[in-house]
Amino acid sequence: MRRFSTILPLAALLCCGLCVPAFASPPTPVTHYRWKDASGVVHFSDTIPASALAGGYDIVNGHGMVVRHVDRELSPTERRSAAASAARAAAVKRKLQQQRIEDAQMLAAYSSAEDLEHSQQAQLQQLQDDIATLGTNLRSQEDSLTELLAHAADLEHSDKPVPAYVNQRIADQRATVNNERAVLTQRHADFANAKRRFAQQLAHYQALRKQMQETDPSQR
Repeated sequence: MRRFSTILPLAALLCCGLCVPAFASPPTPVTHYRWKDASGVVHFSDTIPASALAGGYDIVNGHGMVVRHVDRELSPTERRSAAASAARAAAVKRKLQQQRIEDAQMLAAYSSAEDLEHSQQAQLQQLQDDIATLGTNLRSQEDSLTELLAHAADLEHSDKPVPAYVNQRIADQRATVNNERAVLTQRHADFANAKRRFAQQLAHYQALRKQMQETDPSQR
């Protein structure tokens, strides 16, 4: 009798154990797809045909809810256009980031609009000094050219040939004068551009300061 009572619980446990595997692992989820064919008819399936890849499709769960959308394949022209658009967007983002860095640096460097204007005026004065120096040099080079031309004219009036070296000196001096004039013209343009740029910079600085004061009263 004792042996029977020992064997019976073991048999019961074995019977229970045989039932456990049926509930041990959940069923493997099945991926469902939803797409439209060329006629606009919506299809659902556990597999997706190659023709549906070009038009885009949805991956849905067992309840019909969209898990992920896969866009249609782009043509080569569309891919190039998308790449160009992405490049432009990235360039705009980089420009905005750089502008924020420059704004922070400007606000840190100048505590007031007066400080910024003082720095700008110093830079403009340096450009004016450069222009004055270039103007003096240009007049000196023009005087040298005038002397050479006068010397050549005197020789011609005396019915004497103008030596080749004199003609070469005249050509070289004329080139020097033209170069000096070009540099001086460029410096005048630099000065005008700097004044416009500084005016824009000052207005931008004042707008940034105003924004900071509105958002942070301690900056007033």
